[in-house]
Order: sequence, then structure tokens, then C-alpha cells
Amino acid sequence: MDPVTHVVVGAALAVVGGAEVSLTSPVLMATTLGAVAPDMAIIYQYWGHYAYLKHHRGISHSLPGLLAFASLISGLLSMVFPGTSFFMLFLWAFLGGLSHTFLDLLNSYGVMIFYPFSRKKYTLNLLMITDPVLIGFSLALIYAGWRKSILVFPLFLIIIGYLILRLAMRRKAERLINGYYGASIEKLVVMPAFSSLINWDFIVRVNNKNIVGQINIITGKIKIHKRLKLRKEALKEILEKTKIGKFFKEFTPLLHIDYRIEGNKIIGRFTDLRYYVRNGFLHQATVILDNSSYQVEKALFQPYNPKNKIEIR
Repeated sequence: MDPVTHVVVGAALAVVGGAEVSLTSPVLMATTLGAVAPDMAIIYQYWGHYAYLKHHRGISHSLPGLLAFASLISGLLSMVFPGTSFFMLFLWAFLGGLSHTFLDLLNSYGVMIFYPFSRKKYTLNLLMITDPVLIGFSLALIYAGWRKSILVFPLFLIIIGYLILRLAMRRKAERLINGYYGASIEKLVVMPAFSSLINWDFIVRVNNKNIVGQINIITGKIKIHKRLKLRKEALKEILEKTKIGKFFKEFTPLLHIDYRIEGNKIIGRFTDLRYYVRNGFLHQATVILDNSSYQVEKALFQPYNPKNKIEIR
């Protein structure tokens, strides 16, 4: 999720726990700081997009990382609020961090919650990166807490209800797509659209193809973005074993690999199927191999825009 969402949801969580809406509230400060701390991994951006995306939502979003952040935050706040229990500050800072990881679990990017024991990214595919409904109700809850209104708990229940509604919307999208493609479906993944509450992106595997599209759950209308033929040859396995191939397999659970042969060169193409924006995929990579030795001659990571070309050595 975006930083604003993490801040308001973290603060709302503290208010539900009875915290006063004030900068002098140790519980509010601990929870809010805990809720934004996992995104400190942004420091990796100093070394470029490749370093940042390689570590994004890794150890900083894992359970060990959340415990470390909670310890640091509670230690610092203990000096600011000397009369407040370290354990209480630690608990609320950890709950704030947990809210961050939980929210990131709800969108399609995923989190390595069990890092370093597992580098697998888990996702529930329910919310957009920025969800205006969640932000709106969280702000309303904070305001109700500031006014000491009895609406705090009802608003909390509304937020829970909204998450349940999003689950029902995703399941409806799944039913519609299953009805459209029928028994030929080998695999189906439905994800929240990049910027729409009623549209849902999907990747469906049928007839040896990955079909990337979007469905409107109100009208049932399906829009196809791309049809990508699956590769199962040995060359695909060779491409997967390159440095950029290993990175992409870890980076996205929804990877498509294609290639073409030009003279004595193999030109491999890696595509993250999760984000289709402005008529193109958000994250891609290219690798060029010698056709006889399979040695990598050049590998380019292309995050956010195909014009971005970061050479990976």
C-alpha cells in the first residue's frame, strides 16, 4: 500500500485501542511509527531500482523485521515518554508494523512474511495499492476518536465489512471468468485493478497461453490485454537459471518467459504479468545469450518503463 494508507490505518488501529488522538499519545505514536517503519527499505533506492525492488517487501516486512523495528521504536519512545511501559510501546509498535504487512498482503505485490526462512511472496489480492474507500473510513474513524464519538467501533466494523466485500467482489470476478472460459482453464489468478474499484485484472492459462485481461464485475465485460504463448522447451529453463531469470522468479509469482533466436543470439524476455498499465507491462527484463555456449552477453532490467535499461552483471 502507499505510505498515506499505512499512516492512517496505523493511527486508526491505535484509536480503536483507545489511544487519544494527539501527538503526545505514546500509543498513537508507537503504532503509527510501527505502521510506516517497514517502508524504511526505501533506502535501497539509493543504489537504484534493481537494488530497491530486489529487497522491497523482504526482511523489513517479515516477522523478524517487524520485531526489530518494534524494539527500536519502543526504545526511542521510552526516552520521549519515560513514564510509559516499554512492553506497551513494543506491543503497539509491533501491531502497527503488523498492520503494514497485513495491508501489503492484501494487494497483488505480496510480502515475504516468513523471510529469511522463505523468500516466497504471499498475497491475498484484495486491495489496490491506494484504496480510497479504506483511506476514507480510516480517516473518519480517527476523526471520531478525536471527537470522542461512539462511532469509533462501528466504523471499525465497516472497515472489516469492506474487506469482506472486496473478497466477495474478487470471487464474483472469478466466477464470471470461469463461466467465460469454462473447463479449458488450467490456472486463474484474479487481482485488484491498478486504479478501479469495480474492475479486476486477471491472468488465465488456457490452451497453452497466458491471457492477461480485465473484467468489470458490474457489466461482466471482459477486455483482453495480451495473449502470450507458453514456452516449455529446454531453452526456457536455461533462461530461468540466468541471474536476471532467478531474480524475476523471486520478484514475481506471475512470470512469463519468451524468447527469439536471431543469428547466433538467443534473446530472452521476462515479463511480470501482475501490472498492465498504459498498454504495457510495468516490469520487464531482457537477456541476450550466445546460442552455442549459452553464456550471458547482456542482461537488462526494465522497471516501470521499457525505456529504463539497467544492466545487470
